[in-house]
Amino acid sequence: MARYDVFLANALADREQAELVVRRLRALKFKVRYDKKREHTTPTPRDYRDADNSGAVLVLWSEHACDTDSRDSDWIHAIAHHARSRDEGLVQAALDASVPDEPFSEDQRFDLRGLAPRKLVDGIYDLVEHLGVRDGRMDLRDWMTLKASDKDGKEVWKENHPTDPIALAGKPKIAKPATSAPKAESTKSAPPIAAAGLEKILDAPRSTSTNVPEDRLGTLMLAAVGVVVVGMLMLSAGLRSDVIVSPPIDANGVRLVEQCPAGQIPAYLLSPPVRAPLEPGPIIDDTEDE
Repeated sequence: MARYDVFLANALADREQAELVVRRLRALKFKVRYDKKREHTTPTPRDYRDADNSGAVLVLWSEHACDTDSRDSDWIHAIAHHARSRDEGLVQAALDASVPDEPFSEDQRFDLRGLAPRKLVDGIYDLVEHLGVRDGRMDLRDWMTLKASDKDGKEVWKENHPTDPIALAGKPKIAKPATSAPKAESTKSAPPIAAAGLEKILDAPRSTSTNVPEDRLGTLMLAAVGVVVVGMLMLSAGLRSDVIVSPPIDANGVRLVEQCPAGQIPAYLLSPPVRAPLEPGPIIDDTEDE
């Protein structure tokens, strides 16, 4: 559902006439988005967002709006192009005889020339009727032709259009009945028999150990595992074998232990073994025949 019925786009110089259109539309209970304090000439993200959230974008063309050399005209053209990109999103009206450039010159424009605070023109009737049909509202022209003093005629119109925003204006909204949550029943209101049964349940002795067999089984399993582990440790200690290399024994039966005097380093660690130099052998001539 659109947030606004109409998004109004006009030149800054046409504010006075734009406010006339806005007052007429709001008097008919149209939700109009109109920024009377606008000073920027480049569309903002909010402008595009509000235009998309509107049922129709109403552009008021005039001499100032059609002036392509004006920066304010750039804002109007940008909004108009954006609205025209939507299916039936653009509605146009003319405040004077100026003709906009293409493609806007090819679309319908409602003639609002001569519109004044106390003067209505045919173009405003046609415009209101067109906007009303888009929103599913009928016979708005008939409402506009009723005089302010014709209260009976207005009442008849409202009776014939009970769902129109004009007929609904001023009526209080029907409030939905409040549904209260059901109250929880307290133990005080319980029957005597149920209360006595509840007391017996509360007073009954409770068992401190509910899973005695399971606890005993677990203890036995832990003890068995501990016995197995201790047995394995003892068995490994008893069967362990040490490899002992005994020193050599001489002819007299004395064990020979090679030791280095204190403070000395063995010779084989200081001087590596030296190989004997290779000496040249005799020269043999194997080229002669025997």
